[in-house]
Amino acid sequence: MNVDCPRCQLKFERAPGYFLGSIYINYGFTAVTMTIGYLVLRGMLGFTNQQLAGPLVGFCVVFATFFFRYARALWLSLDCFFDPSSFDMRPK
Repeated sequence: MNVDCPRCQLKFERAPGYFLGSIYINYGFTAVTMTIGYLVLRGMLGFTNQQLAGPLVGFCVVFATFFFRYARALWLSLDCFFDPSSFDMRPK
């Protein structure tokens, strides 16, 4: 991850442990997506739990890895939205 934005010089790495909340965002999106997928595949298409176990575990690993950087960006943007005073947006 870049230390700061090359365009506006916004510092990304705010403090140690700052992005811990992004883990919850990533987990939540992964859990909701997997649950919806399970309900559709099991309830509507009739797959068994044994048929779904492997693909859904694989999906969780791949999706969580893919969505990691987007969860961090969402966490940073939520922090900026709810507490803009901690963001110095003036060009350096």
